[in-house]
Amino acid sequence: MSSDSIRFRAGIAEYDEETRQCTPLAVQGEIRMKVNSEEEELGFWDFDWVPLEKPVGDNAKISPISLILIPGETMWVPIKSCKSGRMFSLIFSSNEKYFFWLQQKNPKNLSLDELNEKDAEIFTKMTKILNEQEVNDSSDDDDVETHIPEKSADDEDVEMGEVR
Repeated sequence: MSSDSIRFRAGIAEYDEETRQCTPLAVQGEIRMKVNSEEEELGFWDFDWVPLEKPVGDNAKISPISLILIPGETMWVPIKSCKSGRMFSLIFSSNEKYFFWLQQKNPKNLSLDELNEKDAEIFTKMTKILNEQEVNDSSDDDDVETHIPEKSADDEDVEMGEVR
């Protein structure tokens, strides 16, 4: 991963405001982030989620997601109440939310909800980008910060459903 782009496998999830339940959709996908070429001096980033396969059945209406991320106005928040996988929410200052589940398989020695080394690296880079901090392009794994902040938006209110 270079400091001007990030790519990782992630699926999307639907969030039901009424039941406060988040349901992962059974579609393989990828998140792609790169510096916005038109607003590079402002630190804006292009964020795209794309399905890696053609959605079928109940998921046939799934379409790609394209957003512009503004550092300081967007957060990448772990959903700690999810115990069946690694779920994150992309939250905008307008309170608009998107939910994603990481699809890279965890090693057998980690539980489903624990971040593996690559997940922790992604989380750290996303957090630094969105907090307007310089992202170092380091391949030295010892430099990877794996601390997850205690703050997670609406975490206690999100329930996880079965993958559809």
